[in-house]
Amino acid sequence: MEENIFLNEFEDLHENEELVEDGMQMEEETEEDPHFNERNLLNAEKAQLMSNLAANTSPIGDWKIMKIYEARMRGAEDPYDFDALVLERQSARDRIQEINVELDKLDGIEPTEAEILAMAKSRKQNDITEYDNSANVNSFIIGGEPMWLNFDQRSRLKASLEAIEAAGGEEMTKSFGGKEYTFTTQQWHYMINTVENYAGDCQTVTETHRTNVNNFESVEEVNVYDYTVGYPQKINFDKMFSNE
Repeated sequence: MEENIFLNEFEDLHENEELVEDGMQMEEETEEDPHFNERNLLNAEKAQLMSNLAANTSPIGDWKIMKIYEARMRGAEDPYDFDALVLERQSARDRIQEINVELDKLDGIEPTEAEILAMAKSRKQNDITEYDNSANVNSFIIGGEPMWLNFDQRSRLKASLEAIEAAGGEEMTKSFGGKEYTFTTQQWHYMINTVENYAGDCQTVTETHRTNVNNFESVEEVNVYDYTVGYPQKINFDKMFSNE
């Protein structure tokens, strides 16, 4: 799922330049407009949000997406927290959408039912993403501590295991969160495969929630939908290894 989100973010890079230009083209207002100040504040906020998405000095700017893309092309670790970045960028887009509706209201244009439903779905999808990326889903127990191995970390562990096994090694020690873990290569393989299967099952649940939200036809259905159910039981390697 993370790969699909990354592609969506990468495709949006070209759109952001147009968004900034559109945001900068403020409507000519006169002080006779009773909503003059409110309209200007909203337009200014909208322009700033658009700029934040595109500016090369912004903490949520396109440049960070490009840096992550370049790092992945080299097989290197992500230089920034991709999941957190995606959430912040989506939050900015959601706010832009809300501002557009507020500006329309100032002009006497009420949002259509379809627009209201679309905004509710967007907010719910953002909530699903945040939950899916949280420790509520992405965590397992090992050594009495909760931790997680993302896709990149699992890939690097596999590469380390291959190197150790090629050299005839039978154990590997790795440090996570300031704590060292030593297991046989067989146990490491088992853990990585188990986490990958768990992650795949979680992705299936998340995608099901996304599809359900997209298929809803009313705001009420969207708002009451519980996207936290259906996820598999978390892995506890302490219990698994104690039973060996």
